[in-house]
Amino acid sequence: MATIDQFRSGFKGVRANRFRVSGSFPGTIGATNIPAQTFEFYCKAASVPGSAIGVIPVGYKGRPVKFSGERTYADWLIQIYDSTDTDLRTNFERWIEAMDGRNSHQVNYNVATGGGNSNAWTVEYMEQAPGATQSGNSYQKKIKLVNCFPVDLSPIELSYDSPDTFAEFTVTLTYDYWDYLP
Repeated sequence: MATIDQFRSGFKGVRANRFRVSGSFPGTIGATNIPAQTFEFYCKAASVPGSAIGVIPVGYKGRPVKFSGERTYADWLIQIYDSTDTDLRTNFERWIEAMDGRNSHQVNYNVATGGGNSNAWTVEYMEQAPGATQSGNSYQKKIKLVNCFPVDLSPIELSYDSPDTFAEFTVTLTYDYWDYLP
């Protein structure tokens, strides 16, 4: 059994508040000019996307034998501070409009980002290297969402009873799968 000093010196924890989210909107779509470059923004909260493997039970002599099934990926939620300099909410609204026009209901299935070598939505987070100083930290893990697009844009709650807060909204993105980047 390790001593407290041995445990402390060998611990390599990941700090949950050391992350960065970046993304890109799919180029110019129709009459809407959505910026195509990748950008970073102030994000209140995000997560490292998860995945799950289904289970296929097969009966053998009265007992279930379990085999791995299909891998699935949960939707990805990010909480964003509303800002006047980037106007992310408007760009998300334009992206959703490009997928299914509110008046025309013209559907476009090819407005996902992150396929092939295109720009993508990514989340990066860091691991604390042993003996590293605060200035020596870097984002060591980077996850790219492949073929992602928004499926839900939450309302922005406004209230005179909410002092000392910034307006924020949540975006739910879905995607085919995620992959680690170097």
